[in-house]
Amino acid sequence: MSSLDDGRRQASPAVGGASMSRGGRQPLERTTAAKACFSGRMRMSKPCYCCHLEWVAKRIKDINRKLDEIQKNRNMFGLERTNSQQFQVNVVDKSQKSPIDELEVFGRDIRQATDDIVKRILSNFDENGPTVFGIQGMGGIGKTTLAQKIYNEQWIREKFQVHIWLCISQSYAEIGLLRQAIRMAGAACDQLETKTELLLHLMDTIRGKNVFLVLDDMLECNHQVNKMNDYDGLELLMKSFRPYAQISEFTDVVYQIVKKCDGLPLAIVVVAGVLSTKRTREEWESIRDGEWSIHGLPKELGGPLYLSYSSLPPQLKQCFLWCALLPPNFAIDRNAVVYCWIAEGFVRKGHKYSIYEIAEEYYHELIRRNLLQPKPEFVDKAISTMHDLLRSLGQYLTRHHSLFMNAENNEALPNLQRISISSAVEEIPSMEEHKCMRSLLIFNNKNFKSIHTNIFRKLEHIRVLVLSGTGILTMPEPVGNLVLLRLLDLSYTEISKLPDSIGRLISLEYLSLRGCHKLDSLPVSLMRLSQICFLQLEQTAIDHVPKGIAMFQQLYYLRGVFERGSGFRLDELKCLPNIRHLWIEKLEKAKPRDALVLRESSKLKELGLCCTMGMDTYNRTYYHANEIDKVEKVYEMLMPSPSLVYIFLVGFPGARFPEWLCSEPERLPPAGQMPELLVLQIRGADAVVSIGAELLGKGVSSAAAFFPKLELLRLIDMCNLESWSLSTGNLCDSMKAKSRQLVMMPCLKRLWLRDCPKLKALPEDLRRAANLKRIQIEGAHKLQEVVNLPVPEVVWLKVKNNRSLRRISNLHKLQDLLAQDCPELDEAENLRSLKRVYMVDCLNAQQFRNCLLKKNRTS
Repeated sequence: MSSLDDGRRQASPAVGGASMSRGGRQPLERTTAAKACFSGRMRMSKPCYCCHLEWVAKRIKDINRKLDEIQKNRNMFGLERTNSQQFQVNVVDKSQKSPIDELEVFGRDIRQATDDIVKRILSNFDENGPTVFGIQGMGGIGKTTLAQKIYNEQWIREKFQVHIWLCISQSYAEIGLLRQAIRMAGAACDQLETKTELLLHLMDTIRGKNVFLVLDDMLECNHQVNKMNDYDGLELLMKSFRPYAQISEFTDVVYQIVKKCDGLPLAIVVVAGVLSTKRTREEWESIRDGEWSIHGLPKELGGPLYLSYSSLPPQLKQCFLWCALLPPNFAIDRNAVVYCWIAEGFVRKGHKYSIYEIAEEYYHELIRRNLLQPKPEFVDKAISTMHDLLRSLGQYLTRHHSLFMNAENNEALPNLQRISISSAVEEIPSMEEHKCMRSLLIFNNKNFKSIHTNIFRKLEHIRVLVLSGTGILTMPEPVGNLVLLRLLDLSYTEISKLPDSIGRLISLEYLSLRGCHKLDSLPVSLMRLSQICFLQLEQTAIDHVPKGIAMFQQLYYLRGVFERGSGFRLDELKCLPNIRHLWIEKLEKAKPRDALVLRESSKLKELGLCCTMGMDTYNRTYYHANEIDKVEKVYEMLMPSPSLVYIFLVGFPGARFPEWLCSEPERLPPAGQMPELLVLQIRGADAVVSIGAELLGKGVSSAAAFFPKLELLRLIDMCNLESWSLSTGNLCDSMKAKSRQLVMMPCLKRLWLRDCPKLKALPEDLRRAANLKRIQIEGAHKLQEVVNLPVPEVVWLKVKNNRSLRRISNLHKLQDLLAQDCPELDEAENLRSLKRVYMVDCLNAQQFRNCLLKKNRTS
């Protein structure tokens, strides 16, 4: 269930030495990680009702104009959907993508609030001892958003050398928090076990440094966050979807719904999710006048939160409630959670789409309704979280048959159907009274070191068993008695062997062994499980994958497979008609063959091709010339079908990319053959010195662009890359006249270059990527300037650890500039839209600012 680190994740933000704690003693004021927006102070006077309507109508028109440009290239929250009780999967995926840009923050008072708190922090900076500030407010009011704005402030980044953010949930474990703090302070602690060892190591790590510590979700604080005013509430509500023109005809209803949300951003967001399925005045009035709570429901969980749940169709209600079992602040992996829903029987196969596609659509529908919050660093919404208040609502509604067990809530009613056990629980309860158990979830609990044999005699109805991150050493043979078990997650455990009885799990569809670093083999009996759909084997000590994967005709998701000896062979992949996600490792061990093993895999959406490589740019695995030649031939035989959406090349040692990815101008390349590609990542291609038109290919005659849907391009750990050009040159000259206006990467929004130390310049033709908004450049030590990028939409630029970078200029729409460890950076020009500058460990920071003030007077 943990997040997949497959290249879609971006670097986590640095987290904000005065320490901050948040929350209040009352249940309503418990702090929560609310990512919706910050709420400002109520400043409205109280005009007459007609004035209200006129004001609301004007605001809706203003908001529509403001949001039009934001929404022009997005699929919004489909007002064309059927009503919630008749929800059907009509269109499955899959151009609905998570925004790559930073989360938008609404509320005109957030800037002032941020400035006030930053000034208070800095005014106490020179005092001896720690200074503590708190942010207080009821759940969903936007406390975390305010804290995020503060720790990202320029002056905070400059004054404090160490920035740590810790989530203090009700079930937190001290040792886990210490480990997280040490990692965020820049040190490692893998070999340390006890609290004393970790404390001493943390003290050594931060000694002599100024530390900025944010404790999120604390229960005590002293700084009040006020509710959102109606002006900002309306803007937030209307942002959530593209309103039909007739909405202006019932502005009074819009205003009354916003008022009913009582200034809580979370409430406004979830109500917007409900309204997104409605289109008439009558439907909006029914929402306004409907039941917003039930008898006995705690006050903080009623109102808009309950409304958002009660408006769900039955199948989505089950999926939402299941997510409430997961730990607080948990990274919900789409690929894992949809299998849990399937295993529980919440999803039924349709006539047109597979059961997995339908389950994925349920997941995306919960996101569209704002009941799950996608992490913006994942372009495909693969990882999301659940707000703590929504999680509490789900736990309350399922309290009679499901339990999230923590240190305070450890009394289990008999005959529970689902139990999730937090890492803070020191003793796993007896399962004898829970014979109807369907799901048992244990995450990251090292207290759980063994499984009693009898447990598998009691849990005869169990469908989902998650033991991820526990300290178990073995799986008992009686596990084979769980004939109804459909999902088994043993990832990141200490097991060294699987029992042969696993071959008796005739219903098993999902098996994750990821991160089982002591597991060195798989039992042959595993290959009898013909129902397997999801198999995860990477980051293990397995040196041999048994032959026979071709018999897994239902296989939908496969990671960590590799060729070796008489075991698994790559040509077995030809026999997997349903494969959708595929990552192949250790390709340097594979044997090249003539067959194109993936060309007919028409459902393949994600492909990862990996060779063994060193951990950093300057410590690579060395390959002889004959080995490189063999690897190149292996990559050629892995030419994918045109259905591919994501491709990742990790540790590629070849001198040139496979012909199907880039080729000479006279040959038809795959750029046009993969028109659905959203993400392209190339990592560790050390032999590549230059990138030119061969990366683009010719396209195809029916296409209107090179890489027409590509949104994210990442070049990582390319230690010999010196030049890069996007010029099409003779390619366009050789095309028909009607095709000469081909555009370049029209949907590209983010470019990330990391550890390309010899790269001297960015492509001049980057100007043709007309929607590029964010550029991140790290470890490009030969790059001296970022200038003259006439890309009209770049608003965000981060430069980090670029030793020779001196100048940034002519980025006319740039609003945010983040510079870190760029010792030569001292010149800025024509940055006329710049609003925020953050500089950390830049020796010439003052000269750079002076240059900004002198040459950019309009900033």
